[in-house]
Amino acid sequence: MPNFPSIAIWWFLDSSHKGLGAVWNTAKVEAGSIVAVFGLETVGLAVAEGAKAAGASRIIGIDIDSIKFERAKSFGVTEFINPKEHEKPIQQVIVDLTDGGVDYSFECIGNVSVMRAALECCHKY
Repeated sequence: MPNFPSIAIWWFLDSSHKGLGAVWNTAKVEAGSIVAVFGLETVGLAVAEGAKAAGASRIIGIDIDSIKFERAKSFGVTEFINPKEHEKPIQQVIVDLTDGGVDYSFECIGNVSVMRAALECCHKY
């Protein structure tokens, strides 16, 4: 068994719980939903995994590092968007891709501009 520092294990478990809790307890993602996940690091991957377990029909991963998509697929991400590959604002790209916006959006980076984009890519009810 690898020898990991206890702080690394705590960080991973804490991040996973936050991601899963956001999906299951806070947002209560429903089966058949379209979900956007901004940031595909530990919390974002946990969000994707929670959305998959909740039965989301589409899980769109958004990240500026395209290499992360292959790994993200194993956590349930079905589509990937790299904002650097589009001229339009990312929220408009997502609205166009989903014919009106996503049902649930999770910002897993901690950037105010990305938080706004995450909000603006949701359906307007």
